[in-house]
Amino acid sequence: MIRYLLTSILMIMIFIMIIIIEGFLLKLLYLTNSISNYAVVIVNGSRRLLGIP
Repeated sequence: MIRYLLTSILMIMIFIMIIIIEGFLLKLLYLTNSISNYAVVIVNGSRRLLGIP
């Protein structure tokens, strides 16, 4: 009985860990995507300022 309880708690903990890691990865992906978008905007703006087509 105790063994089943421990394994179920362990499974739930692993589940929670996977969800937390997944959320962190998604946040990281979104952050890198927004940073690359900012970089594109900055490059385009500087090109316009310098007169490079």
